[in-house]
Amino acid sequence: MSRTASLLAALTLVGALCTVAAVGEDEAPYRPRPDVSEDPPPWYAPDLFDPMPAPKPGDWMTAHPEPRQSFAAYVRSDPIRPTRRRHTLVVSQVGPMDAEEAGHLATLREFLGLYYRLPVREGPTLGLEGVRRRERSILGRRRTQYLTGDLLSKVLAPAMPRDAVCLLGVTMKDLYPEPSWNYVFGQASLRWRVGIYSLVRFQPEFWGKARSEATRRLALRRSLKTLVHETGHMFGVHHCQRFRCVMNGSNSLAESDRRPVHLCPVCLKKFRWNLGFDLRKRYEALHRFYRNHGLADEAAWVARRLKHCRKAASQ
Repeated sequence: MSRTASLLAALTLVGALCTVAAVGEDEAPYRPRPDVSEDPPPWYAPDLFDPMPAPKPGDWMTAHPEPRQSFAAYVRSDPIRPTRRRHTLVVSQVGPMDAEEAGHLATLREFLGLYYRLPVREGPTLGLEGVRRRERSILGRRRTQYLTGDLLSKVLAPAMPRDAVCLLGVTMKDLYPEPSWNYVFGQASLRWRVGIYSLVRFQPEFWGKARSEATRRLALRRSLKTLVHETGHMFGVHHCQRFRCVMNGSNSLAESDRRPVHLCPVCLKKFRWNLGFDLRKRYEALHRFYRNHGLADEAAWVARRLKHCRKAASQ
C-alpha cells in the first residue's frame, strides 16, 4: 500500500515546532492582533461545518495519531507570524513547467493571497541541480522522483528572500521523502520557513487521461487545497480533527479529495488571531475568485457564510 501523505509537518514539524522562534520577535507585527473574543460568536459557529467522522483504516488519523491542537494551545505555541519586514508569501517555480502549468501557478499565487490576506509575489525560478533522484516505474511508465530533503536544504533555503515570511516551491516533478516511501505530495521545514509541493499527481496526464474542463477544475481544487493546507502548517496550525476542514490530514489522494477548501471555525479563529485579517473582506474576495474560476460549489458555500457573517454583524 502506498504510504502517501502531505508529509508536511507530521511532518517535518518533527521537533521544529518546538525550536523555532517567531519570525522577527523584535519587529512590529504586520497587522495588530485582534481580540477574537470580541468577534461575533456566529463567525465561529459550527452551523455550516460537518464534524469529522471516525477515521477508517488507512486514513491519516488512523495511520498518524496526533493530539488535538486547541485554540488556546495554538496561542501558547507562539507561532510564526508576519512582521513589517517579513510578511510576503513568496511562491517559486521549481523545475520546468509548460505555459499552461505556469499559468496554473499564477492562479495559485492569486488564491494564496486572497486566502491568507497577505501579499504574495513570484519568486525566482529554481532548478533541480544537485538534488538526489531515483527512477521508478509508475503506471507502466518510468518516472524520475526527487528527494524532498535536498530540495528544502539545497534549493529553497539558500533562495529565501529577505521580505518573505516563507518561501513555497511548487514543482511538476514527483517527490519522495526517503527510500521507504513511494511518494509524497509535499514537505516543509519550519526552521528554514520553506516548503516544496508537487502538483504532478493532480494532473490527468499523470494517470493517462486527457485534459478537459472537468479535469481542469479538479486539478485546480486539488492544487488550491494543497497549497493553503501546507501554508497553514507554516504558521504553526496542526492537522484539524474536529471538522471537515482544509487542514485535515491526508494519507491518499482520495482522502485529500474528501476535505473541503475552507477553514473550519476553530482553524479560522487561529488564523484570524495570528494574521489579523478582516473576515468579511476575506470571504468576499474568495467568493469572487471561485465564481471567476468556475468553482460553483465553493462559491455557493462562501455565499452562505457571508450571509451568516453579515447577519451577525447587524445584530
